[in-house]
Amino acid sequence: METDVFPAGRARVRETCAGSDCGGTMMTACFTKRTLAAVCGLLLMAAQDVGANGLLVTNVTVSKRNETTAYVTFDIAWQNSWRFTNINHDAAWVFFKARQEGQSEWHRVLLEGTGVNPQDYSNGVGTAVDLIVPSDRMGLFVRRAAQGSGALAVTNIQAVWNIASANVTKTFLIQIRALAAEMVYVAEGAFKVGSGGTEVGSFTDGSWTNGVTIPFRIASEDALTVSNAAGCLWGTVSGSTKSTIGDKGTLPAAFPKGYAAFYCMKEEATQGQYADFLNTLTAAQLANRYSSTAWNRYTISVSNGVYSASVPDRVCNGLCYGDAAAFLDWAGLRPYTELEFEKACRGPLDPIANEYPWGTTAIGGTTGVNNDGTGLDTAASGNCNCNSGSHSVYGPYRAGIYATASSTREAAGASYWGILGLAGSLWEYVVAVDSSTGRAFSGLHGDGNLTAAGYEDVADWPGANGVGIGFRGGSYQDGTTCARVSDRNWCGGYSDGTRNSLCCCRGVRTAPAGVLP
Repeated sequence: METDVFPAGRARVRETCAGSDCGGTMMTACFTKRTLAAVCGLLLMAAQDVGANGLLVTNVTVSKRNETTAYVTFDIAWQNSWRFTNINHDAAWVFFKARQEGQSEWHRVLLEGTGVNPQDYSNGVGTAVDLIVPSDRMGLFVRRAAQGSGALAVTNIQAVWNIASANVTKTFLIQIRALAAEMVYVAEGAFKVGSGGTEVGSFTDGSWTNGVTIPFRIASEDALTVSNAAGCLWGTVSGSTKSTIGDKGTLPAAFPKGYAAFYCMKEEATQGQYADFLNTLTAAQLANRYSSTAWNRYTISVSNGVYSASVPDRVCNGLCYGDAAAFLDWAGLRPYTELEFEKACRGPLDPIANEYPWGTTAIGGTTGVNNDGTGLDTAASGNCNCNSGSHSVYGPYRAGIYATASSTREAAGASYWGILGLAGSLWEYVVAVDSSTGRAFSGLHGDGNLTAAGYEDVADWPGANGVGIGFRGGSYQDGTTCARVSDRNWCGGYSDGTRNSLCCCRGVRTAPAGVLP
């Protein structure tokens, strides 16, 4: 296998199969009763630039374990990995897709075993890592096994694949793809929503009547009473004079409130990641998941049936909620709630009135981008891609553009946990609390499958019409106030299932039990 590394850090892989039975077919493995020849993997869904941590999954091979399972071996590396205080850490979520020769659709791959470092898995050689397989076996987390920071690189990690889970038969030629996304761990614990400021529509304690809000403490995943009474969750009134919290009632115990631990995508999904997603869909699914509209700085196109992004590390805009939900279902992730959004921003710290995700009220818009589109892009100024009245590059930037190895939290635009891009850039879809549809969300993860028409198929997720969905974080078109953690100007009585240039996608995964020692 040969790998050509381009300036943007994106790896293009030229592959040939190891066994003669494979006939040299690209990305194909031959399963027989006696052997399981090496499979050639394709790098997908990686943060494909040097500045945004350069996640790479390479050298994917398969070997026989027994009649029903196989070993999948791969190398993984990324920059700026960390684990501190044995709690705060980043990780990579790795999952696989496979199909039998002649099939048009890629299928999910389920692993064998669950928990931390399951039996017959191998942690590889290099940086000491843990392998964590959740109970649904949709993939695995790779994270540092001990405290430390810097580059992470491991070769020969080994996972166990249940062959039949991908609707394939081992006597046929098989194609497999390894995919990965950078994640950040958000620890279990109490936190507050609402900043005590004047943000539009902010969460507040139900005793609030006017003026600055009263931060509301979430101390468990138990059901919450939604009411304008002391000790209850409530919201202020937006410009439309509609309560942003909806009707009085109950936020069920199953609704993810942010108290429980979860992993959050480190950055918003990129155009390269979305193009990789498109390349695993059928023609019928693509008809509903791809748009050729020339959104601002959108670079995804199709040639000879292959989708690609000319600037793959740029945040992906032009996504309707149906697109985002399908992407998350396919990846085994899920949408996050607006309560989890505030936890992802401020962590357990007491709020600062009108704060931004980096924990201060200071914000600087970006006037321009250096080396734009090269994968080595840097911001000419500022720490937020918002409409401050002075920016000249109108649209999304490279994912993680403000973060460097030496940048402060404020300069990087980073949250308490180290999550990037939660303010400005593009609006993020969140499950809102104002409607019965949103309140019915129980945090089920995507199952890796889509409908024949390319829609997510998880029972209690808001539908493609966007009912039950809100928008948080602001965008490059919006002013600085929309970038505040507790701004809910576009939550409450608002839904939209159409595509536009201002929306993206970020997903989470509830942390598996036993993640921490």
